[in-house]
Amino acid sequence: MNGCGRFSIIQAIVLLILLAGQFGVSDSQFPRVCTSAENIRQKECCPIPSGFTEPCGGPGRGRCAEIPDATVDDPAWKEAYKVDDRRHWPTVFFTRACVCEGSFSGYDCTKCTWGRRGSNCSTEKVSMRRNIRHLSPEEVEKVKRYFNAAKTAPSDYVMALEFYEDIKGSEDFADISVYNYFIATHYYASRATMPPYKHGYCKTEEDCQIDFAHEGSGFPTWHRAFLLELERALQEVNSDPDFTIPYWDWTEAENCTICTNDFVGANYEDGSLDPRSVFATWETICVQSDPFYNATSTNHTKPCDVTKRDGNVVRNPGHQDRKKFGESMYRLPIPIEVDFALRFPTFDKRPYNKMANCTFRDLLEGFADTTTGKYRGDKYVNGTLIPGAHTLHNHVHLYLDGTMSAVPSSVNDPIFSIHHCFVDRIFEKWVRRHKTPSDEALPETGASPGHNRHEYIVPFFPPYSHADLFKPSTELGYDYEDVDIDGMSDGEIIDDDGYLGECSTNPWDGLLKYVVIGIAGFVILMAIFMLFACCCCNKRKQQRDTSSGTGGRERVPLKRTVHV
Repeated sequence: MNGCGRFSIIQAIVLLILLAGQFGVSDSQFPRVCTSAENIRQKECCPIPSGFTEPCGGPGRGRCAEIPDATVDDPAWKEAYKVDDRRHWPTVFFTRACVCEGSFSGYDCTKCTWGRRGSNCSTEKVSMRRNIRHLSPEEVEKVKRYFNAAKTAPSDYVMALEFYEDIKGSEDFADISVYNYFIATHYYASRATMPPYKHGYCKTEEDCQIDFAHEGSGFPTWHRAFLLELERALQEVNSDPDFTIPYWDWTEAENCTICTNDFVGANYEDGSLDPRSVFATWETICVQSDPFYNATSTNHTKPCDVTKRDGNVVRNPGHQDRKKFGESMYRLPIPIEVDFALRFPTFDKRPYNKMANCTFRDLLEGFADTTTGKYRGDKYVNGTLIPGAHTLHNHVHLYLDGTMSAVPSSVNDPIFSIHHCFVDRIFEKWVRRHKTPSDEALPETGASPGHNRHEYIVPFFPPYSHADLFKPSTELGYDYEDVDIDGMSDGEIIDDDGYLGECSTNPWDGLLKYVVIGIAGFVILMAIFMLFACCCCNKRKQQRDTSSGTGGRERVPLKRTVHV
């Protein structure tokens, strides 16, 4: 996310309670040690780590420095952005923070960057994320146990219940579990608006629609950062530094084959999970369900109250409203749709939102048609709704019909993470196949707030940008099962016909191969025909020669008599 209005994020999201070495890399919010009145007044977060005598650990580990404001304000951005608590992340709250050296990281430089371990962060480690259906029953049980432990384990973070300008003291903060923290983080980034209602900017739902995690160039990298942070948290809670989140390849079957008690839980017709599933008792938070006009002073213009439970996880795969979202909602996306998206060499382009045509990012996120490559929104013909494109990532959220279909609060369903691991795997295949550097793929300016190349990913702290995550996953400490260095899988063949739907440079590109094959076939057939005709001709000629002789006897030329 990009901005932070006043002290809103610290209030509206979570604050890290200082604890000796818990979460690593970036600590998705502000450390408790940096949230005193003096720290806020000075806008500085450069704590002295335990066992050290200097801020950020001192020379060889880290130093305190200015945080550059990477945000380039755009006049096209909505007025609400001016007071949104997420703006100019994180410099609204802190202008100085620790800059760590080498492979050290964290708000006080006591952690290691992703893919590094050891007291000096000198040991490299690349972990493997695997297909959940390739795990043994024991490994699947471990995944469920780890997630469930994080759902109940107390977090080192607290969540603010008010916007920054309305925070009075500790009574405005609430404790939260580790997993619920990540639910709130995703909700915070993608909720409709963050400015207090009293400012008057948020009069219509459209005025309030500012999403720092979706509908923009930063969609893949925001969720990549989220998964890395969640994965680290699961490792810490369960004391297992080798644990990785598995992925769900939803192209392997038409229906949800992991929606069983062996995996993420079976469901009844009403969408409730089978009580025999470990996830049946999971309660949801931050569910934004009320219509906008009924919530202008509540959930649209107040931070999520993480102390309030909104019910349980619900899921009803394949029963989404087809009239509203399209006939394909009875099934999951199919392999040719992924293959089509991976062909596109352009990562993103103007207008860098859901209406961007002919880009990999918009196809992956699911706003572009996977037959044309172009954005297709809802439209009405003679009063009848013609649903827009809901493909790949979006298709899966809608298909699952329930908690996952309300995107801001969809992390409440544990299937969210394994779904997004597969989305990230597709992104990784594109990165390796096309090898486009971030300075060519990501826009420097022109994208929605928080989505430009060097803007920091809200609400992670210490801050890092989208460009920091736009690189091969092995440079971030993880890899994917069955993906080689060129982004290919076993038995996979790239179709080189260049067909990009309606995005082809030459309208004949997609048909060229077939035209050539047709012409070649025609030529071959004509050659065969001509050869056959010649053979027939020769045979008829021989027959004529034979029939003009004497019963088949050899013809002897007559001798001419010469008279002298």
